Amino acid sequence: EFRRVLFRSVTLASIQKFGNISVNVPSGWEAQQQGSTLVIKSLNSDASIAVSVNSMGSASLADIVERLYIQMDGTDLKQDSDGDYNFNFKNLSGTESMAFITSAESKYIIMSVTGYEESMEGIIDSLDWEE
Repeated sequence: EFRRVLFRSVTLASIQKFGNISVNVPSGWEAQQQGSTLVIKSLNSDASIAVSVNSMGSASLADIVERLYIQMDGTDLKQDSDGDYNFNFKNLSGTESMAFITSAESKYIIMSVTGYEESMEGIIDSLDWEE
């Protein structure tokens, strides 16, 4: 039974690589590079995940988050115990979304999540970034 479940999950998803980002894209979802952003969209709903990795330059993560928060007209800014940030915003079509921002090495990573489908957690957990 375990082997059958494992086989089924492998056949319904594929690891795809976009630049320095790899992600496990399950059946019913598509991923594509749009400029410097990886966009993973559900084919069944409005759910989506967008990930972008950018240089921090000389700015601190707090400075970058403040700029993004203002640009995206964010609300409810929070910082967690790991020093990562999140806030709510409305995307270009007016849909409630959430942004998560963290840093790694000299880069900052922003992930925007819109809508919800059960498989989103697995997609997010599978995201991997290489320097």
